[in-house]
Amino acid sequence: MEYILLIFIVIFIFGQVLEYIDSIPITIFLDTIALFLVLLFSYGVTYTADWTMYSWFYKIKFDETDYVFYWLTQFFSKHNYSYEQLFQFHIVVTTFLNFFVIKKFTRNYFYVILVYYIVNYVHAVNQIRYFLGLPFILFGFYYLLQKKNILISIIMFIIGYLCHSALLVLLVFIPLYYIPIKNYFKIILLGSLGLTFIIYIIFRLKLGDALDHFGAYFGKEYNSSFLGGLFNALPYLLFFTFLFLESNNILKKHPEYFEDKKFRFLYKIAFFPIIFVFASFSVQILGHRYVLPFIIFWVIYYLYLIKDLPRKQKFLKILNLTFLNIVVVCCFYIFPDFLLKENHYTNELIDMFKSDKFLKNIFF
Repeated sequence: MEYILLIFIVIFIFGQVLEYIDSIPITIFLDTIALFLVLLFSYGVTYTADWTMYSWFYKIKFDETDYVFYWLTQFFSKHNYSYEQLFQFHIVVTTFLNFFVIKKFTRNYFYVILVYYIVNYVHAVNQIRYFLGLPFILFGFYYLLQKKNILISIIMFIIGYLCHSALLVLLVFIPLYYIPIKNYFKIILLGSLGLTFIIYIIFRLKLGDALDHFGAYFGKEYNSSFLGGLFNALPYLLFFTFLFLESNNILKKHPEYFEDKKFRFLYKIAFFPIIFVFASFSVQILGHRYVLPFIIFWVIYYLYLIKDLPRKQKFLKILNLTFLNIVVVCCFYIFPDFLLKENHYTNELIDMFKSDKFLKNIFF
């Protein structure tokens, strides 16, 4: 617990520096540190939950996987590279893609990316196909909905889909984006209830096998009890409750935000994953894939929401956000030790760190 507090104190301090000091050299310096830390803690990993599966795909040149991974397998094999090098390629490319996504919306890359990887580390480093494709989908949203560049957005969507076909689900954000902002939250909540009902029908009628790529996620191994699913979704619920309450409080005093195109985009994409939350109670992978990765935009949105507040008030707001992040991290790494027989998330983290010679020497 003391390590978590220390880490977030450091992130809080330097995150504050970027909020208050408009200095290009300091920004570049802290961006470089953040990039270095992300690569340091992920580049040398040689074990993840999916490592055996991916390395087997690589060895036999499995052609029934997503196109980009298959194409990269062919390329790396042809040049006598190992699967470990293919994995490292994914880590490096994904790291820099996330950098460019975040920098489209905020200078404070340091705070955003470190919070993102601390909370989402196990999934982001393990699911290399999905998290390589996700930034392309996010770029697609940006170029379509902010820059109105349809050609570039289509190219981004296609690349994202070819990285991982399950990313296609996220394109539902496009029609939802055009819902008037005053009705947006209500529609998303109704959509979440509707999706939960659909998932229930799929389980009830055993229709999972008909869903191709997604069918496996409706098997018993992915199903959970309501209480188990609720505990798993607690971090998301805490974040959404925090953002909702803070948004209502601040927007009452600053209704002019609704006229800001950038704000409308961040508001809608931050609350969009709620549509998957209730369904994730029974199919937890929906939360891992379609909810938690959007912590990038939860943090960006909140920093944008408080950007015009007086300095002292802004300081306290970021302090509140940092405290929330600590609680969320405890939901993953600390609380399960007291409530569950096995803390799967922490065990995976430890195994991943132990597989990296450098991290093993530091922590073990």
